[in-house]
Amino acid sequence: MLCIIRKHLAFSHRRTMPTLTIDGRTTTASAGTTILEAARALNIDVPTLCWYPKLPIVGNCRICLVSVSDNPKLVPACAFHVADGMVVATESAAAVKNRQSVLGMLLERYPTEEIPENGSRNEFEQLVRRYSVPTTRRSSLPPRTGDEREGDPMIQHDMSTCILCTRCVRACSDIQVVGVLDVAHRGEHAEIVVGADGNPEHAGCTWCGECVRVCPTGAIHDIVPLAKMAANVMDKPSSKVRSVCPYCGVGCQIDLEIRGNDLVRVTSPWIEETTPNDGSTCVKGRFGLDFVQHRDRLAKPLIRRGWAKRDNRWVWDPQESGYSAEWGRRGGPWKQIEREGNTKKRRPMFNPLRPLQMLDAPLGDPRDRVATPNDWYAPFREATWDEALELITQQLTHLRDNQGPDSLACFSSAKCSNEENYLLQRLFRAGVGTNNIDHCTRLCHSSSVSAMQRSMNTSAASGSMREVEHESDVIFILGANTTESHPVFGAAIKRAQRRGAKLIVADPRRIELAALANIHLQLVPGTDVALLNGLLNHILAEGLEDNAFIASRTHGFQDVAAAVKPYTPDMAEGITGVPAALIRKAAELYARGPHSSTLWAMGLTQHRTGTDIVASLLNLVLACGKIGRWGSAMMPIRGQNNVQGASDCGAIPMVYTDYQPVTDPGIRHMFAEVWGVPDDRLSLEPGLKVTQIVKEGSPVRGMYIMGENPIISDPDVSHAEDWFRELEFLAVQDLFLTETARYADVVLPGASFAEKVGTYVNTERRIQLALKAIEPPGEARADIDILLDLTRRMGVHAPFTDAAGVMLEIASVTPSWRGVTHERLGGAGLQYPVHDETHGGTPFLFDGRFPTSDGKATLVPVDYLPAAELPDKDYPFFMNTGRQLYHWHTGTMTRRSTGLDSREPTPTVEISMTDAREMGIADGDPVRITSRRGSIEIAARLSPRVARRQIFVPMHYREACANLLTNPALDPYAHIPEFKVCAVRVAPVRAHDAYEEREELGGRVALSAGDD
Repeated sequence: MLCIIRKHLAFSHRRTMPTLTIDGRTTTASAGTTILEAARALNIDVPTLCWYPKLPIVGNCRICLVSVSDNPKLVPACAFHVADGMVVATESAAAVKNRQSVLGMLLERYPTEEIPENGSRNEFEQLVRRYSVPTTRRSSLPPRTGDEREGDPMIQHDMSTCILCTRCVRACSDIQVVGVLDVAHRGEHAEIVVGADGNPEHAGCTWCGECVRVCPTGAIHDIVPLAKMAANVMDKPSSKVRSVCPYCGVGCQIDLEIRGNDLVRVTSPWIEETTPNDGSTCVKGRFGLDFVQHRDRLAKPLIRRGWAKRDNRWVWDPQESGYSAEWGRRGGPWKQIEREGNTKKRRPMFNPLRPLQMLDAPLGDPRDRVATPNDWYAPFREATWDEALELITQQLTHLRDNQGPDSLACFSSAKCSNEENYLLQRLFRAGVGTNNIDHCTRLCHSSSVSAMQRSMNTSAASGSMREVEHESDVIFILGANTTESHPVFGAAIKRAQRRGAKLIVADPRRIELAALANIHLQLVPGTDVALLNGLLNHILAEGLEDNAFIASRTHGFQDVAAAVKPYTPDMAEGITGVPAALIRKAAELYARGPHSSTLWAMGLTQHRTGTDIVASLLNLVLACGKIGRWGSAMMPIRGQNNVQGASDCGAIPMVYTDYQPVTDPGIRHMFAEVWGVPDDRLSLEPGLKVTQIVKEGSPVRGMYIMGENPIISDPDVSHAEDWFRELEFLAVQDLFLTETARYADVVLPGASFAEKVGTYVNTERRIQLALKAIEPPGEARADIDILLDLTRRMGVHAPFTDAAGVMLEIASVTPSWRGVTHERLGGAGLQYPVHDETHGGTPFLFDGRFPTSDGKATLVPVDYLPAAELPDKDYPFFMNTGRQLYHWHTGTMTRRSTGLDSREPTPTVEISMTDAREMGIADGDPVRITSRRGSIEIAARLSPRVARRQIFVPMHYREACANLLTNPALDPYAHIPEFKVCAVRVAPVRAHDAYEEREELGGRVALSAGDD
């Protein structure tokens, strides 16, 4: 009976809405609300130090103590719950006296002599001034000590200003779910330290900067690259501009701190603002943006020597001054990528996957190592904008008129804004008359788009990242190394698991999330269809499918049920290597949910069967009804910051904006009318895709490339490089003289994300506005201005003056963006569909129907096919490729960031410790990897993450280019290459004994039999 009464009282308490008074103002709050929360809702500023939004409450600083009527003692506002009739005074004499006492005590071990006279430098010192606390120290205790991170290129600690609020410890543990920092010792000896052995490498630090963000004193602070060049760089910036991170598809909002025309620092939006990242950043977003001001930035247009203007026409003349016959028509004083792959590499500094450090290596300034070599500029001369654009216009027109529109093609960019991508495809469709328009989506998620379009007539995620974090009961992640490729979202997934969500990871490598997962399905590379069919087979055998959803929302279920019938878990085990019992367990966990989210990335898509793999995954999602309800998100995690938006805006060869087919005459007429060209100017034939454009026999003889670097990103790089060298004309618009730009006839200096206004779409369909913070260097121009100038020179009407005007036209021809304007994109932006100017966006999709003719999705039966190339006696290893935490794609930006390139300056290959032991390879040793297409020399990184006879090569390094080795076999639907599976052999560059090596170098760690 007593138990029943207690439950009733608890229920009544939950229903009560207490009314209280704070500083004379009456308010009502929910039961369980703290005094601090109620005060903040009234904009009453109760001072805090240890408290921080979204961190666990510890109540140890005592700064927030307030007076409550009928309570003889002060109470902590951060931890004391409101009650009906409560009267609170936040600035009572007792509360103020307490704060003065606490602040004075903290100042006893603080470098008070550094506090500016009549001023303050940080949150703590602001409170000292607010409460008029004397800054004269009376104690003989020395300032605190602790971790200093000497020599760290991004974060340093000055623990003399530490007040032991422990915000940094809790932020690292509870926001990033890493737990690098801790409190050591007790009493006057207490200090903040890095865990493990004090080395942040070994403690698992990812240099995300979360500790920097929350520290109230600056005891933990970032190092600004510009600080090496300018005095007083940490002074208050002259302005702060909101932007969007230019790296991955999470779409983190960031604040750029500006002084003059310098980007001096990157900070986070306030944690309680509604942003995709809740104000968090990863190492690239906070510390990797100094590439914007790298000395390599192109500042003037360049024209290849050999072009001369005669009789008002540009002609190619090898006799022109400065042209070198030694280099040939399109060459230069550089090694081709294949030759660079076989050059000797320096040893890496460390191995974060191993418990002990390697030898230090003298690396020097990364800017000296990755800067564009001076002689790369030798084949070019500086030109005026008029010369450069006149030459491009002449050659585009010449090829169009003499060899036909399809002799030309353009690569758009997932790094450029929606407006810029729209203008480039508009130019080539309306000005040239070709649909040969594509970008890097072809190399990442085109197979997802192909499968999703076929099944659901959609190309974007159904849900949101915060939905996954807060509402999903089960999270199934396939082929996505989220904590390295999308770290802010990866942290959210770790928080979801800490909340109680179950995590299933399907990945050939034991990545961080796989190590944390409730179930890791470690499959043989390329066997995903067999695994997914095996999961669905068991679900159907156990009767766990959602029959109501299947009947009302889908077609084709019976065909798929018949197709998966042979794929029992035992059969799937024989193909995938995943134990049948684990397949059964994962299937039941996913199907029972009840709210299961499904996330995947390029580990699923970059196969010659990529469309089939995604189709089999969609069959699983639909059969279990895990879509169309809150908490069950279907999310292809997009790679680059605007790969979703570039596709949405028509930068792909078979569709206009919003995936409207180019083959439909009615749609063609609508676009022709808006663009002011006759219908027959716009082709009804789908264009060539990236991987078709560069094939032998391609009709393409001239190209315009904006912000892409295909000579590094295309499969079979040797072929790609040779193909580009044979073009009749190549123009490149970029920030740097990239590996591709060095073969151009004309190079146009564009603007970085920080130097222009534009919108970007993240992985959850969120359109966000980035503002201009600084001017481009030299004569570089905003990309939109370059494209508008070129459009008008090509005779196409372009009635725009800015990006906002371009967006108005995009919205007019794009049904799901009808209500989008720049003015409406403040704050968190809008998730499309945005149906009209009053519509607030769409957090999740498909709650009632799919965007098909009858509202139903289609399940597509799929059979397992092996990878195009499997290991054999000559090439016994599987090779996988992908990203590292500290670099991005072809390295154009990250390898020009001081901090990032200091972390990973050397290309490495992850190899099993058992395989390495058998071959006599120690950490850091040079090895040669050879496929049927080429070979590279690279440093070995002994790794517990890869299985035996598997290796992982990052994609970021020109000097050890993974794509020299990859198989160009293509998916028949999406034409995406098989980047994730190819057969290679691995051998040490020189034979040696690992134990002798240890003796030679003194600090090296020998391999032991227990390493694997």
